Amino acid sequence: MKYKYENIILKFIKYAPFLFSFSIFIIISIFLYMDYKNNFKKEKKEIEEKYIQQKKEQLKSDIQKINNYIFKIQEEMEEELKAQLKNRVYEAYNIANRIYLENKTKPKNEIIKMIKDALVDIKFLEGRGYFYIYTFDYKCILLPVARHLEGTNFYNFKEGKGNYLTRQIVSQVKEEKEGFLKWWYHKPSDMTNQYKKIGFNKHFEPFDWFIGTGEYFIDYENTVKQKVLNYIKKQQYKNEYIFVLDTKGNYLYHPTKEYIQKNAKEIKNISTKSLQYIIDTSLNKKSGYITYTQNKRFDNQKNKTKTTYFEIITNWDWIIGKGFYEDEVNKIIKERKNILDKQFDHYLKNIILIFFFSTIFILLISIFISKTLENVFKKYKKSINEYIKEHSKQQEYLAQQSKLASMGEMLGNIAHQWRQPLSLISTVSTGLKFKKEFYSLTDEELEEGLDNINHTAQYLSKTINDFSDFYKNNKEISIFSSKEIINKTLELINIVLKNRNIKVIEEVEEFNFNTIKNELIQVLINILNNAKDAFSNNNTKDKIILIEIKKDNHMAIIKIKDNAGGIKEKIINRIFEPYFTTKHQSQGTGIGLYMSEQIIVRSMKGEIKAYNENFLYKQQKYFGAVFEIIIPISLIKE
Repeated sequence: MKYKYENIILKFIKYAPFLFSFSIFIIISIFLYMDYKNNFKKEKKEIEEKYIQQKKEQLKSDIQKINNYIFKIQEEMEEELKAQLKNRVYEAYNIANRIYLENKTKPKNEIIKMIKDALVDIKFLEGRGYFYIYTFDYKCILLPVARHLEGTNFYNFKEGKGNYLTRQIVSQVKEEKEGFLKWWYHKPSDMTNQYKKIGFNKHFEPFDWFIGTGEYFIDYENTVKQKVLNYIKKQQYKNEYIFVLDTKGNYLYHPTKEYIQKNAKEIKNISTKSLQYIIDTSLNKKSGYITYTQNKRFDNQKNKTKTTYFEIITNWDWIIGKGFYEDEVNKIIKERKNILDKQFDHYLKNIILIFFFSTIFILLISIFISKTLENVFKKYKKSINEYIKEHSKQQEYLAQQSKLASMGEMLGNIAHQWRQPLSLISTVSTGLKFKKEFYSLTDEELEEGLDNINHTAQYLSKTINDFSDFYKNNKEISIFSSKEIINKTLELINIVLKNRNIKVIEEVEEFNFNTIKNELIQVLINILNNAKDAFSNNNTKDKIILIEIKKDNHMAIIKIKDNAGGIKEKIINRIFEPYFTTKHQSQGTGIGLYMSEQIIVRSMKGEIKAYNENFLYKQQKYFGAVFEIIIPISLIKE
């Protein structure tokens, strides 16, 4: 058999690979070009954004390294000062002790003078440091910065906070032999303010003295600050220099020496607005970025756009910053973009060459494949035709087998329905004959008897017609009501259900719908027969079959429920398989429910399912199987 589109399909198999390969080549070429264009723009933008972001992160990292160095210096500063003070006092102690040991046979006054002469001129800590000596009786033995006070008693001497300093030192040295002490005192250059001072004192046993020294913490801190500024000076890289400001805008360090100790507002290398932003942000947020125009650079270039990161060292009142210039960054970005252009051009050429030769290869392969596919298609078409033919015969056989299985049930129904009418015809005709033999038959009795026989004969004829209509192979879609389909089904099977004492309850919403009438009746009869057989396998007293039909949106939903105890869970998923039955071979073929599913799914484009559930009827709870049929909207017409 030659199908309508067979030649088209064969031509498609022949020429499609050629067209496909060429189309793919064109599409991929266009795609590569567009993808290149979009990705290239995107990648260039990303290079710019990423590089600038990397530069900003590098600035932050460099500044934080400096700050971490400063924080470490600050943490260790007091300990380092204490170590220097202790070492110096130990040095003085050793000098005094050596003089004593070498001259202890001499008079005490001579030894004291020798010790004082040896220590009086020793200076340290950039000339600020000196040694002092006091007795445990609070008498000053040596005080290089105020020689006129030597010999004076310092018992009532108070430091800046009002504490008796000499008493504290004597008490500490007596108990601990040596130790550090902090006190506050004015500086010779500033007699108004009090400054923290750290001292170390050690017991000199031969004369019950304490030898000590001290340092104003602020003086030592300023020395450390200068050390840090010298360290920062060494961390300069080309144009990316580090600067240090205080919160008043004064440069503490700048690569341009003339700027140091001058205010940025006076120098005017940065706008007042930008400078104030750096100061305010540092005080409020501790750190930040700023992009601004630098009026004059250290190499005298003017109006350069610069991005700077800055952080504040709060306890020193320092703002440390570092920046990069936009034109230098743009130069590097441009170089990177040029490299990217060359790389992508090379990559694109290679891809085009590879794809061109690949396309030629595919075209050659496609010629061979098209021939092979053509042969395979012809063989496959032949096998499909044979399968369809065989499957159609099988489906017809199964459908016929299903109807024959139902026919046995129907014949029993007809036998039950005919028994009483035939008995009535026999009784009426025998009575008429008897009366005629005895000449007692009146015209009225004859007419009434014949009417009864005629009426009963018409009933028998209607039964035959109903049975005949059901078994006609009629697949036409017709319009009928929901009530009509139930009535017609029950006319064919109700007598059997009544004989089994099965009560049928109808809850039917009346509406019209389209479907194949006889096939739907066959499905309903198959399900009702299964319910009937389920009751024969148990001892249910009140046997109920509940038939529900309702309309939900554009779907007709039919539910048939029974209280026969339900379907076993281990087989419920198999009941629609062909030839699957739980009955004895002499009682069932196993195709009734299979054909029911085929009719609902294939002929009526619907679905059928079975499950167990509890349901209520008149306040009474029942349990059993439910068969639910759903017919789609396209077959329903109100």
